[in-house]
Amino acid sequence: MKAAVYNRFWHSMGGGERHAGKIAEVLAADGVEVDLIGHTPVDLGALGSHLGLDTSRLTFRYLPDRGDDAMAAVSEGYDLFVNGSYMSRLAPRSRHAAYLCFFPTPPDHDFPAWRRALVRGAGPVLRGARPAVAFHLGWYPPEGGRRRRWTWTNGEGVLSVAPGGQRHLRADLGRPGAPGPTTLTVLDTDGEKLATFEVGTAFGPVEVPLPPSAFGTELTLVSEAFRPTGTGDPGGDVRELGVAVSRARVVSASESPRARVALRFPWLLRDPHDLGYLDAYDVVMANSIYTRGWIERLWSRGSDVLYPPIQTDRLLAAPDREPAILAVGRFFAPGLGHAKRQLEMVRWFGELHRAGSLPGWTMHVVGGCEDSQLPYLAQVRAAAEGLPVELHPNAPRTTVERLLSTCSVFWSATGYGDDEQARPWTAEHFGMTTVEAMAGGCVPVVIDRAGQKEIVRHGIDGFRWDTPEQLAALTVQVARDPALRSRFAARARDRAGAYSDEAFAASWRDIVDRHHLLDP
Repeated sequence: MKAAVYNRFWHSMGGGERHAGKIAEVLAADGVEVDLIGHTPVDLGALGSHLGLDTSRLTFRYLPDRGDDAMAAVSEGYDLFVNGSYMSRLAPRSRHAAYLCFFPTPPDHDFPAWRRALVRGAGPVLRGARPAVAFHLGWYPPEGGRRRRWTWTNGEGVLSVAPGGQRHLRADLGRPGAPGPTTLTVLDTDGEKLATFEVGTAFGPVEVPLPPSAFGTELTLVSEAFRPTGTGDPGGDVRELGVAVSRARVVSASESPRARVALRFPWLLRDPHDLGYLDAYDVVMANSIYTRGWIERLWSRGSDVLYPPIQTDRLLAAPDREPAILAVGRFFAPGLGHAKRQLEMVRWFGELHRAGSLPGWTMHVVGGCEDSQLPYLAQVRAAAEGLPVELHPNAPRTTVERLLSTCSVFWSATGYGDDEQARPWTAEHFGMTTVEAMAGGCVPVVIDRAGQKEIVRHGIDGFRWDTPEQLAALTVQVARDPALRSRFAARARDRAGAYSDEAFAASWRDIVDRHHLLDP
């Protein structure tokens, strides 16, 4: 039995990667031959060490990112294909398949309102249009701005041209962001060379003469590929890019007006309601009940809950606790996903401190921070000035675990200020750091939203709040009552055990058995 666990972002080594990696570890422990598939070279030893996984029985298979069609072809070689890539729309061809869904975020969620309205309004009118030029294998989704849109090859992209007489293919070619120019060769259906161009970083026009064809013509655009910069960053661009093609059209071809519009604005053809790829999976797995509810609402699909595995045994609660509040999460500004709201939390703590409500208490704010979010980090740092607040951007894991084991109270405000019904992906889909904090002996005082509702039992092992005023009052209550704090901390540690690695393995094996994922 051979299985693959696919994740586009193994190199980021985050919570989603541990979730997918633990599936691979349990499969291997059960005697399955397992490949981890990714698009950035990763050292298995380093991956296992960072994520707390046993990778000794796993193999890492690095593949250039050549798009979903190429990955679907790769999946045919496996008995089981587990897709653990966020927002993936891949339809595997393996005997069995499982989709690990972190949240069913719509593919147009980051479009501006006007573009989203056009996709949903004008898009259905255009879909089905067949422009004279179509992009087949070897292309990435279109990108660019209002003035110019372009589509990248992966180094070998296939264009399909409609039947017709003598005509010319015209297009603008470029390599924006590439380290230098490359040579592009255009081949016909029989592999004969039709044209060769030197393509630089700036877009420039080209013209390729096309022979008459009663059945249409396939053109293959072959060039060297390069890896964009910043691939070492979590969530960085791991594609391999050849040449960008913009404004491709056939001169003298008889195209309908619909086809011309579809070719000029290909993003209009993106159908957010097209969920056909899900039919390729035996089971969709949600990382929480909250996510499962939105899968049902947005996808009209059932799913099984497979909570993330938490290393609860690594977090040993210190008997003597620091009078401190802890907040853990990546630093990034609101509007970029489920923001952790560090700025608001620091300001709320400042109000409590200045009011004298938490004498002797401090606050620690921990989280990764990419260069693009340094301005937001500066805002948080400015808000913390003059307060007993310590920021720990990009802290080592040892520091994080020490704080989880010694601080007294854990805060989470992810989703605060966002409309959960309109933008449910901005809330905490589960809350891994909340479980870690509870395992370390912190008393959780978290927002009463999304995945946090499943973890923290209000008034039993922590508190949940709706407003900043409630957060302040509940925190003061915990801070001033050592007996309550001790009682809640003990219950929180017990509660965290429900999300342990052992609990995860049992849940995964149950899913495998019920959906016959390892049946021949």
